Amino acid sequence: MDSFEALIGKDINEVTLNESQTFFISPLRYSTKNCGRRYPKSKFKLADLDYFNMISFSELFRKEAILIIWYDEENIITDLEIYHLSNDFDVLFNDYYYIKKAIDNGEAHKLREGDTRYLGASRLSEKVAQPNSDKPANKRELVLKKKYLQKIINEISYCNQIKIK
Repeated sequence: MDSFEALIGKDINEVTLNESQTFFISPLRYSTKNCGRRYPKSKFKLADLDYFNMISFSELFRKEAILIIWYDEENIITDLEIYHLSNDFDVLFNDYYYIKKAIDNGEAHKLREGDTRYLGASRLSEKVAQPNSDKPANKRELVLKKKYLQKIINEISYCNQIKIK
């Protein structure tokens, strides 16, 4: 990966991002509202969800931090932030447990992203079999929800405002 300083101002499509052993690398596009507030344009995919062989929480969050490479609507990298997911492991674990319990109870077809706070089971269009039920369920992927990414943006913006003052 290019040095951190060299990434700012580059087009996101010109940058090669290699996987890190230390943290997740997440290039995230944001938009800006008229008031100047930023908000994320997409979710961050962590893993595909296999109903019959669900990834463990510790494996899903084997990396405790996320390097967020923020880029704007013109695909220009504007900010780099490292956010420690371990700050929110209690909420992420509760969300994970809720999703796992629904799958174990044969209710994967009833899962909605609104059922959880930060970790979502994002629905895909393809239907697949699920354990403990004859009813097929949409295939899913585990994602960090936009709401959670917005929380990160808000915390980073708040911290940056304090540093400026």
